[in-house]
Amino acid sequence: MDRFDYVIVGAGAAGCVLANRLSEDPGVRVALVEAGPDRNARKAIVRTPLAMVTFMAPALAFLGGPKFMSWFETEPEPGLQGRTMALPRGRGSGGSTNVNGQIFIRGQREDFDGWRDLGNPGWGFDDLLPYFRKLERFEPLADPASGRRIRVDGKPFYDDVDPAYHGVSGPLNIAPLRSVNPLAFAYLEAARLAGFALNPDFNGPRQGGVGLYTFTQKDGQRVTAEGAYLDPVRHRANLTVIPDTQVTKVLFDGSRATGVAWRRGDETGTLDAREVILSAGSFVSPHLLMLSGVGRARDLARHGIDVVRDLPGVGENLQDHLDVTLEYRAKSTTPYGISWKALPRNVLHVGDWLLRRRGLFSSTTGEGGGFVSTDPASERPDTQLFFCTGRANTQAASGFTGHGFLMHVCQLRPGSIGRLALNSADAGDKPSILYNFFRGDSTMQVLREGVRLARRIMAQKPFEPHIDAEIDPGPEVQSDGALDAFIRERVGTLFHPVGTCAMGPGEEAVVDPKTLRVHGVAGLRVVDASIMPAIVSANTVAATYCLAEKGADLIKADDRRLPDAA
Repeated sequence: MDRFDYVIVGAGAAGCVLANRLSEDPGVRVALVEAGPDRNARKAIVRTPLAMVTFMAPALAFLGGPKFMSWFETEPEPGLQGRTMALPRGRGSGGSTNVNGQIFIRGQREDFDGWRDLGNPGWGFDDLLPYFRKLERFEPLADPASGRRIRVDGKPFYDDVDPAYHGVSGPLNIAPLRSVNPLAFAYLEAARLAGFALNPDFNGPRQGGVGLYTFTQKDGQRVTAEGAYLDPVRHRANLTVIPDTQVTKVLFDGSRATGVAWRRGDETGTLDAREVILSAGSFVSPHLLMLSGVGRARDLARHGIDVVRDLPGVGENLQDHLDVTLEYRAKSTTPYGISWKALPRNVLHVGDWLLRRRGLFSSTTGEGGGFVSTDPASERPDTQLFFCTGRANTQAASGFTGHGFLMHVCQLRPGSIGRLALNSADAGDKPSILYNFFRGDSTMQVLREGVRLARRIMAQKPFEPHIDAEIDPGPEVQSDGALDAFIRERVGTLFHPVGTCAMGPGEEAVVDPKTLRVHGVAGLRVVDASIMPAIVSANTVAATYCLAEKGADLIKADDRRLPDAA
């Protein structure tokens, strides 16, 4: 096969952005290699927002969700009494944007200014805001009528959004839900009674407060990275998409990357490249680096891998969000659910989806949001709330039947630092993953107080007609010790792994923040969530899109200046 200028490994959010932006130059040849299937954006299970609750439900595997999933697992976690956790990732063109909850939150100014202050100039909030605006078509501003249908206190909810923080012509459509469950408005009123201010825009000048989430959706349907960035440019003659192909290692000539090795079923081969860009995510990108001889030398040698570069930070600095779920049984049928009483309404929901792309199927059920502080001495939110208008849950809810609702309590900056390591030199063996939750600087205090805060909201009058009982953890779980036991038993991640190829200048850093080149080797870069030096205080997909947009500009500028720089 002919030599490419860029071989991009992984067609998730970052890979699709890079494929689009780097192929803008018709004189540059780009290959995008993806382990999973291609052309997913228009498949019904992908474009239907509610379908996201089926991807991890074994009983619903017949719908086709498993082919879009790749599964990892932690080692027994000492801080969780030896419990392991399943770690799903999206598979196929679009990556995890095919299967995620679609919530679009950037993070806090302090997150990105923190990146800058860790030795990454150019990565502060003010540096990144133009990229957040570039990638976004914020529907309440681009099409004001779409936002005015949602009203709180008789006023359109999005009327006070500050346009200085948003784009209106980017490839990624960000929209409010087309149909909001009445229970989400009860949540807003209850949260206000509990002392929290309304915030119509978590991506505006302040993140704190409660509101309704906005989503990567358009016309009631999911918008994926493939649909937003890849599908519009597939026609380019200089862009080649290679699906169903697993990259097994990066090839080197000395300390210069020259391409990748791949396999597809029983077939194997290589792709030659002037530059290789790893965009395979926080588990696969560091795994590929180690398999290719870039990582901690003594660990590579133990597996018989020739060392190309001793880079001890590869696979270190693993971070994710911690999350527990409060579950409530409802005495009303306002929450979404399956019951004989709700059958006529659910039939109408099917029709509403088929005819208008509205109703239950246009919702992920995770409709209400909040960013709050459990620390009275700080206004900076340390906790994210997700109010779900049904019991179906990707983490641990009881199911689809009956009526109930959930409140997720997520610790935004847990403080735990984990690691990813090789199990063997075989690319087919998943890596060893350990998060170290509740060890070191990671404690249960924020989650414990977050549960109490969530209960305070649920105790307000707007929920009286709806709550029958708290099912999990249950009203008897009140003391610090009882709450800690509940958290240790039930806590999971929000599937937001970052940090395993962190950018920075230090000995533990993996990539150069000015070029995103891997330190000490030529022709190799990493551009995905793994380069975040610290996790952002929000769902991580928005920041991933942003860093890929900036990364594309850095790559273009770097290659114009010094194409063969190491």
